[in-house]
Amino acid sequence: MASKPVLAALCAVFVAAAAPALAQDLYIGTVDVQKDQVILTRCDLVQNRYVLRDREGEADKPVAKLRERLKTLKAPVYVEVIGEYVEVQGEDGNGLEVIALENLKAGKSCHLTDALPAG
Repeated sequence: MASKPVLAALCAVFVAAAAPALAQDLYIGTVDVQKDQVILTRCDLVQNRYVLRDREGEADKPVAKLRERLKTLKAPVYVEVIGEYVEVQGEDGNGLEVIALENLKAGKSCHLTDALPAG
């Protein structure tokens, strides 16, 4: 028969496994402010667009901080967004509740069209 500490550990594993997981993903693209919203244009063939939003109840506000920084950064601004997809009311209907922003770089683009020679 298993000891009490082993049973407690097994119960903790089952409880953790039953807890809902966040459906987070990594979204890579460039960001800019349009109509007072921070928009991520994803670096994919279609250039999908997402409205970035801070998560409800979170003390850290990465999108609000990014909106302020974008006023002084040279476009294009590359960023890697860790977020959860949400539907939003509006033009595109795509949004991301941002968990974190990584590797923010001004003057960098990952879009194929920016890499091609002009003309």
